[in-house]
Amino acid sequence: MTMTDSPPAANTALAAASPRVVGLFDALTTTDHKRIGRLWIRSGLLGLLAATLVGVVLTIENSNSSPDDVFGGINNYFQYFSLYRFGLVLLVVAPLFVGLATVVVPMQVGATNIAFPRAAHGAVWLFMIGAGTTVVSVVSGGGWGALDGVTGAEQDAIALTLAGTGLVIVSLLAASVCVATTVVSLRTSGMNLMRVPLFAWSMLVAAGVWLLTLPVALSNLVLVYFDLRGGPRTPESFGIAEGSNAIYSQIGWLVEQPQIYAFAIPVLGVLGTIAPVVAKRRHAQHVIAVALIGLFGLLSVGGWSQPWFQGDNYDEKFVFIVFGLFAAIPVLGSIGAAADTIVGRGSDGDPDPGADVGGERGLAGLLSVYGLGAIGAALLLLAGTVAGLARVIQPWDLGDRTTVTSVMNLVLFSAAAAAIAGIWFWAPKIGGRELPVSTGRLAMLDVVAGAVLLGGADFVNGFLETPAFGYQVAGSSAPLVAEPSNQGFVEAMNVVGAIGAVLIALGALAVFAAMAKAMRSSGAVDDNPYGGQTLEWTTSSPPPPGNFSEPPGRVVSEAPLLDTVNENGEEA
Repeated sequence: MTMTDSPPAANTALAAASPRVVGLFDALTTTDHKRIGRLWIRSGLLGLLAATLVGVVLTIENSNSSPDDVFGGINNYFQYFSLYRFGLVLLVVAPLFVGLATVVVPMQVGATNIAFPRAAHGAVWLFMIGAGTTVVSVVSGGGWGALDGVTGAEQDAIALTLAGTGLVIVSLLAASVCVATTVVSLRTSGMNLMRVPLFAWSMLVAAGVWLLTLPVALSNLVLVYFDLRGGPRTPESFGIAEGSNAIYSQIGWLVEQPQIYAFAIPVLGVLGTIAPVVAKRRHAQHVIAVALIGLFGLLSVGGWSQPWFQGDNYDEKFVFIVFGLFAAIPVLGSIGAAADTIVGRGSDGDPDPGADVGGERGLAGLLSVYGLGAIGAALLLLAGTVAGLARVIQPWDLGDRTTVTSVMNLVLFSAAAAAIAGIWFWAPKIGGRELPVSTGRLAMLDVVAGAVLLGGADFVNGFLETPAFGYQVAGSSAPLVAEPSNQGFVEAMNVVGAIGAVLIALGALAVFAAMAKAMRSSGAVDDNPYGGQTLEWTTSSPPPPGNFSEPPGRVVSEAPLLDTVNENGEEA
């Protein structure tokens, strides 16, 4: 099995066919990493739109007194509650970053294609099959368990949901292998791991963590599936789907800390790549940023943090508390390194020549879609890790309250914002077009502001004793609806959260509007319109097959374009 493939020869018979036939044939047979990446990105953006719309309905439901008001029953509410959470992780954030990495990482490391391109192509189609199966099965009455009685058809739909989720995880694992192998094995001459661009490095760290932890979730799914289909039908097993959230709990740790941080590792890579472009100088603390991203990846390994196997008090265990306390440190450090790059001096203590320190070019970069998005996403991630820190402080007792949802929303929408910023930044390389700035700013502000309102409302409600899941499990002696203290203030916070969810949904719609507008545009695109410093900006927009017209020269730093300028004598 070869690690890369040569561009396919021209097919004259296919060239004579209609554009739709050609497009479908390319989508089904391509080994070009750019086309594969675009499939991932489109899938992730479609998932983002759907998930945000479900989130709007859920936040509206939170202000009601009964799950019958909107969803028609507690089972339906639980199904979409679970779909929103797992969908944000597995159907939105992960495919968006995999798509960006599939397009950008090979060019950043100077490779002609992604490693194992056929496996990468198979992974994206497997993902779409798994995602479609998961969503359709949930809509048909499936999900990750049930809280009330289920029919035989609904039990079959639950099994189908588990199968679809398993396919999604397998596809993400295959894509992670391709991305990680590209960074490790296909780097150009002179590019050691300390010279890898920060986005590529963050994807290597993220892929490594996913490869360590997602197989644990897949094993849990296999266990539950076979128990559900043929195991003993006792409440202690998974042979009975109704009456508890036991099935959900088997993979619920994916959307809780510390594992939730694993899907936001690339946020730090996007910030570290865009900050030097905004500042028009080298990254002031590149080596430190590499170490901080690695540390954040280490603190996000969460396969061990499964309450099903550790009991109800797993969040009081020493390792869980340490991870929660220290996760904010690498995020804060990465933001500080980016700030030092933007407002401080170059790595040698002096401004880089021609950097226009504090001038209009730097301000334009800060106000760009990618600048706003990278900074906003990093601040959201910091807020999410701080909320996670508050959760592990035992006197506050926030373990099973909406603080859990706050951490999830802040972290995952920080990742979504960073992915959108990356799409705008690398749009000339992704699709050969620049995306409109005004619509992009609106989308970015909506997503960031909405995430602040949504996550902030849940964080405040956590201190008001609001449970993470507002309705009690069937058969419990507690009332169906959990009534927290200060119910009136909680309802006001729910309204704030609903406003935030609406803003996020509007932001997702604005992203689609911007892309539709860009597709109707025409004209030449600059090869390096933003002053990028890494190898993907040395090729044309859109890049040709094989990415580079000639192999990149030997790399001597993490910013090879600045090195080239220096060698030509244009900068000192």
